Amino acid sequence: MAKKFAPKNGRHLKLLKILVIVGLALAWAWGPQPTWADNYLVAAKKPKKAEAKKSVKPKGQKPKPKAKPKSSSKTQKSRKPQRSRVKAQSEPDPETLPFPENVKTMAGAGAVLVADNHVGQGQSRELFSLNADEKYTPASILKVVTAGAALDSLGLGFRFRTDFYLDSAKNLWIVGRGDPFLVAEEICLIMEKLRQAGLREVKDIYLDSSYFESGLILDGNTFTNNPYDAYNLAIGVNFNTVNYLIDQNGKIVECHPCAPLTPITVEVAERNRPKKRRKDRVPREYRLNISSSPEDAEKNSGQMFQALLERFQITVTGQVIIGQTLPNKTKLIYSHLSSKTLEEMIKELLKHSNNYVTNQIFLTMGAEKYGAPATPAKAQQVVKDFLAKYKLPDITMVEGSGLSRQNSLTARQMARILGTLEPVRELFNSTDDGSVYYKTGTMSDIQTLAGYLTRPDRLNEPLSFVILLNGTYKPGSREKILKALKAQFVGPDEENAPTSSSSYSLKGRSSQSPDKQSKAKIEPPKPPAPKKPVAGAGLFAPTEPAL
Repeated sequence: MAKKFAPKNGRHLKLLKILVIVGLALAWAWGPQPTWADNYLVAAKKPKKAEAKKSVKPKGQKPKPKAKPKSSSKTQKSRKPQRSRVKAQSEPDPETLPFPENVKTMAGAGAVLVADNHVGQGQSRELFSLNADEKYTPASILKVVTAGAALDSLGLGFRFRTDFYLDSAKNLWIVGRGDPFLVAEEICLIMEKLRQAGLREVKDIYLDSSYFESGLILDGNTFTNNPYDAYNLAIGVNFNTVNYLIDQNGKIVECHPCAPLTPITVEVAERNRPKKRRKDRVPREYRLNISSSPEDAEKNSGQMFQALLERFQITVTGQVIIGQTLPNKTKLIYSHLSSKTLEEMIKELLKHSNNYVTNQIFLTMGAEKYGAPATPAKAQQVVKDFLAKYKLPDITMVEGSGLSRQNSLTARQMARILGTLEPVRELFNSTDDGSVYYKTGTMSDIQTLAGYLTRPDRLNEPLSFVILLNGTYKPGSREKILKALKAQFVGPDEENAPTSSSSYSLKGRSSQSPDKQSKAKIEPPKPPAPKKPVAGAGLFAPTEPAL
């Protein structure tokens, strides 16, 4: 019976399938087609939340303020605190801490020492010390040691000498002995003396620099164009630097009547000419050292003498010749002594921290005591003699300016040296009120400071202080430490009271604006300068060089 009602050969079933397929195809063709983005979102299975419909508001109608969502106490408790809203507790400013925590915190791994050298019977007492026996690179405070050794060895009144000779062929011979202030103005004075001596014409100009070791390059020289990297020579003019001007048209011109443009000057200027021309085209002055070689620096000295001889109407028919030694058959026509005494030079170098001047003095004192040529080893021996003479501890000293990182000393060693040099502390820099005499030292990762704190009740019995910071420190750290030491052992400076926003200024009250100076309180009188040693008696007796 069942077979009687079944479609034959499945014709009805096939027809039904065809109709369904055709209907689906028509629905697909006539219905909306899905886009590529729809397919991508479906495949990603990350449907976006439905966005709220933007209602079009009529003009002039103010938007209603959004109602704040009500949050239950349960939801507030369940929320985690956001980091941006939680304020971390900041560390206290080290300057606001009590002494000695403030100094210890600011100094860190550095060294600090304060000593009283007037306890009695030549004894000293340390009032505060931190890492006093650790060795540090001193930087420019090492100039204090060089100054002390030079003043003791050569004397306050020592003057550098430069001699001028003529041979039978009318060649001019210049014999140098390391004058660090053989500058253009000084050479102009020499030219006047040579004319007074009857000099009107010379053939060649010979430079005898044998007083210093040939090709001398001290450790710490980084061979840059910076003036502090200048070479040291027995005959060095203008601190072995060149000074010139580039005018608004880009032309190299001289900037001083006693400093003519030498061939070496033009060569250095062209080699270091700025690649891009300044838009304002304002004339700009440059001062660079002759970094190519010590020989070029010496040649420039000869060229400077040649140019100034001609400027003073003394004819030069020959050329400049370097690296020669004075022959026997010559006639001395003039012996020039430096206008500045060693005492004046020391004050200049401590004020401006001039590395070239310091090492000229450093090398010269070695040659004066142990004979030419000057070498670092002879100068180092003079320093050792000075330290031994006054029973001071030995230090590691490679050169005299502090430019070398091989130099090293401890705070306790430096404090004892300061105690010996106290009679000549007026050669140091000082604040306007005379409360601090100091010398700074600065390199890329070094801050040092050493000197004296004047006590108001004992003006001629100062305290010695040393601050040695090697490593990464914030700018002005040494000044802040000095301020804390001064407040503790001498008394705070009313106008430079400790604050967390400003660092202590070694310039003292001179750093104020004119308005503040006019409103300042009446200041106490400046402490008297230390008495200078009497000639021929005691430490650093003045002497004159033998001619």
